Amino acid sequence: MASEPQNSGQTDQSPQQRRQKRIQVARACDGCRLRRIKCDNQTPCLNCVKRAQECSNNGIRKHSTLTEATEEIELLRRKVKQLEDELKQRPRVNHNLPTPTNSSSSPQAFIPRNDLGYQGKRYWEGTQLRPARSSNETWLGASSLQFFVQRLSAFLTSSLQQAHPAQQLLPISASDNQLLDRPSCKSNKDQAKRLTSLAGEAPAGGIYLNPIQEEYFINLFWQTYHTALFPILDEAQFKDHYQSLWTGGTERAPSALVDIVIAMCMQYGISALPSDTQGFLVEGKDALVAGRWHYWRGQTLLTYELESPSLSTLQCHLLCAVYLCGGSFHNMMDNAVGTAVRTAYMLGIHLDPPPSMSDRDREIRRRLWWAVYLMDSKAGMKLGRPFMLRDSHVMPDLPSDSMDAARTSGSTFAPIGDNVTWLSFNLHQIRLYKKTRAAYIHFYEQDLPLSNGQTVWNNSNALETSAELLPQHIEELQEWANNIPGPLKMNRQNHGTPLSTDQTSLLIEQFAPLWLQRQRVLLEVTYHHLSINLYRPFISFGSRPRPGTVAEDTAMRCASHAITLSIITNQVIAETSILDGWHEAFHYQWNAAMTLIGFVGVYPRTPLATEGRKAMDLAISVFDSFGAKFAVAKNAAKIMRDLCTKVDFLMSRSELQLHSSPSVDLEVGSAYNPTDVSAELTSNVFATGSCGRGLGVPGSDLISFGSEFFDMAVDVDFWNDPGMLWPEFDKLAASSAYL
Repeated sequence: MASEPQNSGQTDQSPQQRRQKRIQVARACDGCRLRRIKCDNQTPCLNCVKRAQECSNNGIRKHSTLTEATEEIELLRRKVKQLEDELKQRPRVNHNLPTPTNSSSSPQAFIPRNDLGYQGKRYWEGTQLRPARSSNETWLGASSLQFFVQRLSAFLTSSLQQAHPAQQLLPISASDNQLLDRPSCKSNKDQAKRLTSLAGEAPAGGIYLNPIQEEYFINLFWQTYHTALFPILDEAQFKDHYQSLWTGGTERAPSALVDIVIAMCMQYGISALPSDTQGFLVEGKDALVAGRWHYWRGQTLLTYELESPSLSTLQCHLLCAVYLCGGSFHNMMDNAVGTAVRTAYMLGIHLDPPPSMSDRDREIRRRLWWAVYLMDSKAGMKLGRPFMLRDSHVMPDLPSDSMDAARTSGSTFAPIGDNVTWLSFNLHQIRLYKKTRAAYIHFYEQDLPLSNGQTVWNNSNALETSAELLPQHIEELQEWANNIPGPLKMNRQNHGTPLSTDQTSLLIEQFAPLWLQRQRVLLEVTYHHLSINLYRPFISFGSRPRPGTVAEDTAMRCASHAITLSIITNQVIAETSILDGWHEAFHYQWNAAMTLIGFVGVYPRTPLATEGRKAMDLAISVFDSFGAKFAVAKNAAKIMRDLCTKVDFLMSRSELQLHSSPSVDLEVGSAYNPTDVSAELTSNVFATGSCGRGLGVPGSDLISFGSEFFDMAVDVDFWNDPGMLWPEFDKLAASSAYL
């Protein structure tokens, strides 16, 4: 048998052994073609991914014709032109000065950080507000009363369903009476002489005090601001310094620190007197700007210390901020606090003093640092602006309130029992602001799950999520209240609990020193004031908190603190002189009153709304008492009376709807139907030209209520024009728009 050929296996190969055909790439990407390497034709290709470079195989359509390329170029030109137009409009919108052509600023300075790829936290909502007689707007954040008033005004305007013209209803204020005008100068030579004289002798036409009057007002300082604000001066050293200024004759040597102390005490002391007994020291004008001549002379002297500040310079900036806050110059106050912060860093008091210093010097530096911290916290919370101090760094130890510290402080106030001294108020006040500030940072720096154009007030889930951040801070504030020593607590009648919202009256100790009584009252009303501001965002006019939620409970807490503050302030004003002339108490009461207006508008049929309405009447009584001494409080009383009438109408309307349409529920958490409200107003109110029998609300008043309400509310807090501390400002600004 013939054998098979041996090479038959080579000519007859199986399909598995055949060489596979190479995959053909339609076109390699530009990077692979440039490097002459194999491209896998993926999107993007593996080679480009490894090199972290742009791959031309990214699916973007390429322009292969001249026509397509021309169209793309034209589209890009239009986009560039649009962006250039937006940049040109931005300075006008923000009221900023145009950038000079020779400026060395980089174009990137105008690009928002998010456009550069930076993903940071967003600020909460705020409002751009133009104070009286100012041509520029200023930003006020979510925690400010002004922003709450704006939300409240929008809610009331919507609920009344009426168009409101841009009318002005401004209270009579210092700006209307040109209270801060300086004497006019006949020539440039006279003006130069006046300005240079500010650093030394008093200019002609100014109101300055003689030695006896200066002594009177300086003595007020130690019983008031020194004990009930912050003890940043060494009383013994200050008195030695003051005596050294009298080198002879009837005029003392210039001193910025002495001038600002006198200005503050004139503002306080004269504001405690009835208007008809304030005398020539206010020049027949308003007490809130008393002492302005001393203030301005001190400011002029401070300009010479900008390059070489001292502890006295820092003390002056802090006291200037207090003076400006009392006069409602809030932006100037904020600037003064900012200057104090930078000066504190220049002096290095943000570091704990070295052991080589004496205990006396170490304590004064610590008290100064924490006074800066306190004023920075006040300004940030009040205006809703970011804090200027950095909480992320270690700070100096808290100041001591021990017997030894009190003995070496330079003041001679007697101990008040239980190892409590006159310095203990300052220590516990700092602790209160530390806890409240921590709550603010935790609350306002949260990332809210909101879509574009949405706010926390029209998203009930976001509102509840925000509220759930606060219970731990509420517990810490309650712990602070429990740890206040007995001698600093203001006892309550009927076995009430101090530092609580049980609405019991105070039991004022008759024979306690006035400075101690003031410490007790201020510690309590400050606690309620800070609680109001912290909880107020949950009074929502859009998506109201659902019943039983944390958000609703927080809104109720806010109202309870506002009611308690009004009860306490009214009793203290009516029965004692503890808060006479104390401008901070007036601002606290105004803050509480406006908060109650909003709360009752949202919850008109709750038992707490009835208590809130009674507290509004107490607030009016407080404003009447203050109004007998300075004009802005008198105007506040007028505004509150008008708003209370509106609130009475809203409460009556809600009650009427409850009886006439039981199915219509306007309680907490329910939907609010403005159409039904509009129909009711049209048929029952505006058709007759009145807001209901017995209410006494003219129809025209209600029609203009929405827009005028915001003007009135804001003007109490911004009644003074920031520019009025400058000479001849009213003449220069006469043609400017007046908000």
